[in-house]
Amino acid sequence: MAAATAIQPQKIKEVQAIQHDRQLVCCRLSQDRRFLFAAGFDGKLHRWDLEDEQHKHESFPGHSGWVESMLLHPGKNELFTADSRGTLHCWPLGPGALKPRWTTRDAHSTWLRKVAISPDGKILATCGNDKMVRVFSAADGKRLGEFKGHASHVQSVAFHNDGKSLASGDLYGVIKHWNLEDGKCLRDLDASKLYKKIREYDQGGVRSMTFDSQGKTLFCGGFAGSNPNQGHGTPTVVAIDWTSGKQSYTMTPKADFKGPVLDLAYHPAGFLLGIGSSEAGGALWFWKPGETKEVHLLKNKTSFRGLGLHADGLHLAAAAFGDRGGQRGGNGRRLNAKGEYLGFAGNIVLYELG
Repeated sequence: MAAATAIQPQKIKEVQAIQHDRQLVCCRLSQDRRFLFAAGFDGKLHRWDLEDEQHKHESFPGHSGWVESMLLHPGKNELFTADSRGTLHCWPLGPGALKPRWTTRDAHSTWLRKVAISPDGKILATCGNDKMVRVFSAADGKRLGEFKGHASHVQSVAFHNDGKSLASGDLYGVIKHWNLEDGKCLRDLDASKLYKKIREYDQGGVRSMTFDSQGKTLFCGGFAGSNPNQGHGTPTVVAIDWTSGKQSYTMTPKADFKGPVLDLAYHPAGFLLGIGSSEAGGALWFWKPGETKEVHLLKNKTSFRGLGLHADGLHLAAAAFGDRGGQRGGNGRRLNAKGEYLGFAGNIVLYELG
């Protein structure tokens, strides 16, 4: 499916919002856009049928931890999910009940942060709080290798467009460039602007990464911490020239916003999309590479966590915490009239790009 090569960010419109009773972290639209998939803190894979008038919702068990990352296979009708207990699943997608085709339960010994897939769809890369980067066969989940060298939690991974290189970013803002053939680290790149130690707290890190469509620039998302609250800081994207390995420029919002850039997607029309999370709600930014301020901003009442740009470049899903009615937190929330504790809800906002 060819992606749109021309869009006008100012014409993006929200088409609907889907509510869920627990926090949602990641989401994807199926290749035919009939189904919406999402996952989060309840450990289940959720599916909504967007062609059904009632948006029929089904959930499928599989994870025992929080689902932190989700992606679609670029060529097959399969979905991959990863959780906070180090488990990796491959789900064949179809109209009936879903269950994993294969499972790797020890992909990481602790929190698995992100999963990425190679351009040819053959290799998965994962990273986690055990400071490891690992690669697996997308066909059967078997481990193909592991890359050691990070000194802190590894928060994001991204395959270069050539399929021969892998980038991984950690809490300290260190990005390592790995050779996939022999697992050697070719160089360290500097995104330390995304890290700051405030008192005893390590703030920030490379929360998200993506390359542009030509593989010339690596975009690294996070924030520049401003106080001991680990959610406060200026949303920041560091753009690194891949050839030289040098920082080219940084992107930040025009308006004041206190929170990290948690997910990034590069649109083939030449825009970088980023989502942000804060105590005051969420933000969806459109940056034009080479410029330091966004060309368009969309706000959300609750914090965005994950971004799902469809392959057609015209449809977008964004997962968020909260119920869109203003609920932004669950811990310490008062009991309702029945004496019940209401958990922290979630929602997914669907957009059409102009």
